[in-house]
Amino acid sequence: MKTTLTLGVLACLIFASALALVLLRYENKAYFMELQGLRKHRDALDREWGQLLLEQGTWGSHARVEAIAREKLAMTVPTPAEVMRVRP
Repeated sequence: MKTTLTLGVLACLIFASALALVLLRYENKAYFMELQGLRKHRDALDREWGQLLLEQGTWGSHARVEAIAREKLAMTVPTPAEVMRVRP
């Protein structure tokens, strides 16, 4: 009787342990897949950030700003006679 009860308890514990192992492996796989998705998203954001930095450099270059100022706003560099210094 005592041996049967012990074997029954051990069988239940082994079954619970096996069930916990399956559950943990399933969760591990799900977390790993989520991690891979997040890494892909991070890489896409890194690529977009690099493209935006290049675009910012292009739009903000001194030569481009000066060309737009000359063409669209008819701005010119002042002559030395037109420059006034203000001292506090």
